[in-house]
Amino acid sequence: MAALDPEDPQDEAKLTALLQRWAEGKATLREVRGYSNDELYAIAKTAYFFFYQGRVAEARTLFQGLYAINPTDVYFAKALGVVEMAAGNGQGALAAFDVAAKLAPQDASVYVGRAEVKLALGQKPQALEDLRRAAAMPPTDDPVVRKAAAMITALTRR
Repeated sequence: MAALDPEDPQDEAKLTALLQRWAEGKATLREVRGYSNDELYAIAKTAYFFFYQGRVAEARTLFQGLYAINPTDVYFAKALGVVEMAAGNGQGALAAFDVAAKLAPQDASVYVGRAEVKLALGQKPQALEDLRRAAAMPPTDDPVVRKAAAMITALTRR
């Protein structure tokens, strides 16, 4: 989408309508600014590389920005959860995974990630609940589903 010119009355009306939709929670900043998926995922790739280079602060900043721009993208929410946990912000990580669970309730990796955060926060019963949910998801040969089952076994041994 081409940038809107606030000096053009038609563009100004479009921008005003978009901003109103954003203010009402019916549009994202991505839609208001006209960012493409390619642009956002190029930034995400950079954030991913920062994270794996141990540059957690930089990765965190980029993923926070991506999530702010497009809070409906489950990848951005999950990645933010991982990076927040690595930065030592367990509550922030939990909040990000909670959003991811609402966006993609059939994604086993969301529940495994959230369970790992809950375990780190000392919430074992709640973590087991998430792991059981993930372990029950098809396909059963999915590595994430198998990981959930293995974690349940390890956490429930006497």
